[in-house]
Amino acid sequence: MKPLPVVSPSVSMISLGCPRTLVDSELYLGRLKQAGFQVAEEASGSDVVIINTCSFVQEAIKESIDTVLQAVELKKQGKLKAVVVAGCLVQRFQGELIKELPEVDGFVGVDGFGEIDTIVQQALEGRSTESLRPHPALLHRGHRVARAPLTPAHYAYLKISEGCLKGCSFCIIPKIKGPLSSRPIDAVVDEARQLVEERGVRELIVVGQDTSDYGVDLYGAPRIAELMARLAKIDGLRWIRLLYCHPRGVSPQLMDTIRDEPAICKYLDMAIEHADDAVLERMNRRITQAQLRRTIERLRAEIPALSLRTSIIVGFPGETEAAFDNLLAFVGDVAFERLGAFTYSPEQGSASYRYPDQVPDEVRQQRFDRLMRLQQQIAQRKTAEAIGRRLDVIIDEADANEPLHYLGRTSADCPEVDGMVFVRSAARLAPGAFVTVDITDHLEYDLVGDAVFPHAAPSL
Repeated sequence: MKPLPVVSPSVSMISLGCPRTLVDSELYLGRLKQAGFQVAEEASGSDVVIINTCSFVQEAIKESIDTVLQAVELKKQGKLKAVVVAGCLVQRFQGELIKELPEVDGFVGVDGFGEIDTIVQQALEGRSTESLRPHPALLHRGHRVARAPLTPAHYAYLKISEGCLKGCSFCIIPKIKGPLSSRPIDAVVDEARQLVEERGVRELIVVGQDTSDYGVDLYGAPRIAELMARLAKIDGLRWIRLLYCHPRGVSPQLMDTIRDEPAICKYLDMAIEHADDAVLERMNRRITQAQLRRTIERLRAEIPALSLRTSIIVGFPGETEAAFDNLLAFVGDVAFERLGAFTYSPEQGSASYRYPDQVPDEVRQQRFDRLMRLQQQIAQRKTAEAIGRRLDVIIDEADANEPLHYLGRTSADCPEVDGMVFVRSAARLAPGAFVTVDITDHLEYDLVGDAVFPHAAPSL
């Protein structure tokens, strides 16, 4: 009788937080696959689950801890052999977590890529362990990078840097991830080309803590415009979009590059955080409303079709009613195409945590609601303006409830955070297909339209 084959242990991943964490999760899984582990889609039934956590704000901390406790419960039920917790939560609260969660079998900080296979193997063997000191991440090496995809095959996130130099008073990222650490341009371009060649990626989404500062630490000056221009030359890439820019780093050179390179989406994610000068000063944003206006005016003059996304914090300590009204007036004037808002979260370790004049929770929520009502009106106006237009749309997936109906996005829509296009089609379409769509209707933040043939991608 032949011996039974040895089955490799299986590992699953729960990735929480932002796309930067998602890239790390793909790197963890890629290294584990290289080490011989199988990758399972579901935690229940896998041998080991890794929970890659976020701890940027209190809501993220709660989600991370709740997810860990749910995994621990699965382990108690015999549906898992081991639980490993990784990422920002571990880096920020390592001592407390190790003490309070003895059921967890392994802990990995933000730079534990090089040891994740060892940590997981030791967890399976019942040896509780942790990797909390800094390690050179595989992300920063020049050779080909192993990533196991957690996104659909047609788009991927490309992380170009870690850490940040800005020192915003509400943010703890530099304490978790340190100062700016950029990857060399050649390494970034090589990985982008690898994603196209091996996964068939058509849309690349460039991320970092502050992408506008990319290269300052390596080259002495920002090189984000040069990087974007080089990425735009990669054969096979149809769309490239840039996230997480600080307004002070949006240079004329970057504007020109976005405008002139056809592969770069006329889309920019540029967080303003606020628009009242007193609040901006307390946030240590080192910018004024007048400077914000000039940057936005120049962006729209240079790139007329630009879709501008921003993020705003309401209820920051010392934000008076007058300051909030000033913010509302600014948002109404500028009319961002895309806007995400957050209530201020007092994070221990941040400079603003000890600021006086903390805004009560109920006031923060009221201001959030007022801001989002205003943005809803702006969004409805802008989606209504799209009716009758013919737009290029990338297909993300088929509608599970309607045959020949698909969910897609325009170049003005980033996955997960922006709107969708509900596409009706006379033929079947594959995820990743680019199709021309006649827009016939709009919803609150989304569009509805009909695919135009024969310009659609080949049917399945």
